[in-house]
Amino acid sequence: MDREPAGEVLLHCLGVGTGDRRAPLSDREWDDAVQESARQGITPLLYRRVQAPGRRADVPPRVARRLRELAIGSAVKSLRLYRELAEVLGALRREGIDVIVLKGAYLAEIVYGDIALRPMTDVDLLVRKRDLARVEAKLFAMGYAQRRQPHRDEDYSTCQHLHPLTKAGGPPIEIHWTIESPTEPFAIDVEGLWGRARPATVAGVDVLALSPEDLLLHLCLHTAFHHRLALGLRGCWDILETIRHCGNAIDWEQVQRRARRWGVEKYVYLMLHLAKELLGAAVPAQALAGVEPSGLEPRLVALARAEILGQTAAISVSARFAQMWGSSRIRGKASLAVKTVFPAKKSLGRMYPACRDPRWLYLYYPVRWRDLLRNYGRSAWRMARRDEKVTALVQREHERAILMDWLKSASL
Repeated sequence: MDREPAGEVLLHCLGVGTGDRRAPLSDREWDDAVQESARQGITPLLYRRVQAPGRRADVPPRVARRLRELAIGSAVKSLRLYRELAEVLGALRREGIDVIVLKGAYLAEIVYGDIALRPMTDVDLLVRKRDLARVEAKLFAMGYAQRRQPHRDEDYSTCQHLHPLTKAGGPPIEIHWTIESPTEPFAIDVEGLWGRARPATVAGVDVLALSPEDLLLHLCLHTAFHHRLALGLRGCWDILETIRHCGNAIDWEQVQRRARRWGVEKYVYLMLHLAKELLGAAVPAQALAGVEPSGLEPRLVALARAEILGQTAAISVSARFAQMWGSSRIRGKASLAVKTVFPAKKSLGRMYPACRDPRWLYLYYPVRWRDLLRNYGRSAWRMARRDEKVTALVQREHERAILMDWLKSASL
């Protein structure tokens, strides 16, 4: 009997699975669910869900203890993060600098209502472009530093935030002046974000937050475009909780209009559709239809669902190998093979940065061949022998490459 994908088992444990499962989960399935929840960044949420009345008896004691340990560890990290965040926000407020708290730090406290439920690894703050230098100087004075050189003026034309600021014992902080790179073809009205922003209190400090509509649009764009669905179920759950928290305050007509104006309809449609299908998010059918791209292939949505749930195998196959397999033309296969075995020197330099002298870079071609053989030789051999598992995996990777190309392209 085939093993059920860990993502599907996790949905069942969260109480949002679509299937009618009568048999209790096996120990192996519980282990899969815990491991998958950690990968997806929602272990505290899983612990809270399985501790609900009527659910505790279903959870093996060993699993409950493990979930509790992980949830407590995550809660301790969140407490430390918010303690540092309070100092940063308080310092900026005393300087008279307006701040919009983005994503995790706002979601955890205000939307989820419990900072322990929504783990995060960094803090994202939005300030006006004119305040970037003042904010940077203030954080430097507080002991934060950058791993790279400070931003130059021309950097602001290609990046939406300063280089991350870090200090011992504190979370990395990204100071944004817009929510997506200005080089991307999105018409995001930054002044509109500020004009629609609403008062909020985060970490005990009075700040600003995006309007419900802007928050939804940002979450959809961030998850689908910026992270290419790598946030998994956590990205969908953020949307679910935002819709639940904001309720009737969301103007769905404005969501549709603004999505079209920004040029982000396909990302908004994809994430609202997945949040509704996987988690039961209360997305109005009319609102969903209003942002659906014309000519959208249903298989792309199905591939996105599989990507969210992490339905991949554990055999090593390169994306280019999958492309070669998927190419129907001999010339296309040959071209991809040559690019794989004999990459351009610039590409080779990125693969092997240890070679500091470009004159000797060609000596790394044998190293490239060795690494290809070590990493993909076994899979290529099994593919040549028409191994069904490897063939299925290569097909999956080829389809995944199609999805990634679609997500990377800002056009509909």
